[in-house]
Amino acid sequence: MSTPLVTVTVTDSVDDVDTVQWEQVAAASSAPVHYTPAYLRAYQESPLSPFLAARYLTVADTGRTLAVLPCYLQKQGDPYGFLRGVGIDEADGPALLGHNWYCYDTRVPVRATGPAQQVRVLGAVLDALRELADADGARTAGLVSVPEGDPVLDVARNKGWRVEPIVTRFQLPLHGPAGDAFDSYDSYLATLGSRTRRTIRQYLRRAADAGVTTAVEAPRPDFLRTVGDLTRRTAAKYGSAGMYPETAFTDFVMALGDSARVVRVDRGDRTLAAAVVLLDDERLHMWAGGTSHATLDGFSPNYLLWATEIRTAIEWRKRWVEGGRSNQPMKTRHGMMPLRLFACIAPPDA
Repeated sequence: MSTPLVTVTVTDSVDDVDTVQWEQVAAASSAPVHYTPAYLRAYQESPLSPFLAARYLTVADTGRTLAVLPCYLQKQGDPYGFLRGVGIDEADGPALLGHNWYCYDTRVPVRATGPAQQVRVLGAVLDALRELADADGARTAGLVSVPEGDPVLDVARNKGWRVEPIVTRFQLPLHGPAGDAFDSYDSYLATLGSRTRRTIRQYLRRAADAGVTTAVEAPRPDFLRTVGDLTRRTAAKYGSAGMYPETAFTDFVMALGDSARVVRVDRGDRTLAAAVVLLDDERLHMWAGGTSHATLDGFSPNYLLWATEIRTAIEWRKRWVEGGRSNQPMKTRHGMMPLRLFACIAPPDA
């Protein structure tokens, strides 16, 4: 598959990818942890949602990799109904989609010499994705969870692809109004509304009085079973407990190595809340977690979990906390900013 000056290569395993160049492209475009070879290998070997095939696209010019994109052929391309919700009914069948639904920051990482080359490279990726979907017998080809303002949206529109907003994700910038990075958790709290700030501080005091402790640690299989159980119980309230199957959850997180940490809230030998956070150079991702109680002895274990995650991100000098999708009230109270996510779907007759 090719366009003038660039060639698209497709492999079915991350082990067949030139990971050195892949990482260089991902780093040059500040792509999140979901694009690292470690994440891709973990998902390939322990998929949280089974897929029919993986497709790793690389775009090169004279041997130099310019863009990368991981895609997955799924039996059901719209498991959560986001695409049907905007009238893209054909996506409910077999679909070839990039990235996967666990990634809320889909992009085509590109290192280009200028806007013209970027447009040419992005166009080559979309053409290849469409052709691959046809060869795989998929009803749908597309990208999901593309952030508003990403240049691939305009390229897709110009090619006649359908581009629709499907859901909102939330981000917390770790700097104050003047642009200076927070130097402490208290400096972050000072930017919140007085009621939220007062509630968080009250919960922190009550939890300390109750003997509650918090910790951030490397994942361990035995404790990941506890994290997974709390995550599934919390996700069940939103109809998505199936996103975190027990064995795959543990194996996937363990395979991430230094890209994953566990945050926990305990009282004695009882875990009240726990989460897995993902890490890259710029971000701490609030990836998956849950709590045993909404409130307990006058405080919320979930608020303590969030406080520990945000404090950790500040101490580790991250630029952003990624809050994922949904749960807008909680996230806006904590100062997170909404960012619309789009789907780009190739026309059915393409």
